[in-house]
Amino acid sequence: MTASPGLQAEDRPDFERALHQALRTAEIREALGRSGSSGGTDIQRLRSQALVESEAIATAAAPEYAAYLRQRAAAAAAASTALGPSAAAVSAAPTASAVRAAPFTTAGGRGLLPALAVLTPALAGASAAAFLLLGGLLRLSGSQRETADALLTAGLTSATIAAVTLAAGMVCLVVTAVRHRSSPPDRQPRPHRRPHAHPHPHPHPHPHPHPPSGSQPPYVWRRDDAAVATARDAWLRALLHRGILPFLRERLKMSHTLSRTSQKSEKGST
Repeated sequence: MTASPGLQAEDRPDFERALHQALRTAEIREALGRSGSSGGTDIQRLRSQALVESEAIATAAAPEYAAYLRQRAAAAAAASTALGPSAAAVSAAPTASAVRAAPFTTAGGRGLLPALAVLTPALAGASAAAFLLLGGLLRLSGSQRETADALLTAGLTSATIAAVTLAAGMVCLVVTAVRHRSSPPDRQPRPHRRPHAHPHPHPHPHPHPHPPSGSQPPYVWRRDDAAVATARDAWLRALLHRGILPFLRERLKMSHTLSRTSQKSEKGST
């Protein structure tokens, strides 16, 4: 035989609300009036006694309370299972910065050739001009003819290199321009906005305003929360009618008996 679950700390406010409702019923008010003790002090005394005996009172609704705890744990487990794959998908998805950085890394190697195609003719042309100028000056002065011939040869070679690389660079630029013009631009799909399923201002579609909290794992409101609310209402009804009200009746009966006994003893002494 399994032991009945004890009243958890997060459910004690529900117990206190049910006790407050029981103390305000017409039955308990009339019983207090018949005993001549309908003041606030007697109500507070009954309330304190019920809070002290809360665990014993809660055992009267132990089956409903166990069913409520099972429904609450199942809803929390279902919510954590539903949130797990979405979190994993978010962590596994590539970030936008990584996606944007990928074309730049692949284009880095391809961007080196156009740069060389532009810089090489300029450097070769400058070198050719310098060599030809120095070689011409030495040839005109008539001194160091061998050096002058070498400088002129180097100038002609640099001019040839400049012309060849300039032609190759122009061809590369034309090919790149044609390629970019022929390829269509990338079109990224616009994010689809989900329509609001509930246009009314209430954030929670469920009529029950207080989700279970405490030691249970937190969970969002889902369709199966109706089972949690139904189990909670069944537990509170059983707690009120089978636990709290019988306890208050018994205590009022005991206090009425004690008052009658004290009155008889006072009459016998007189």
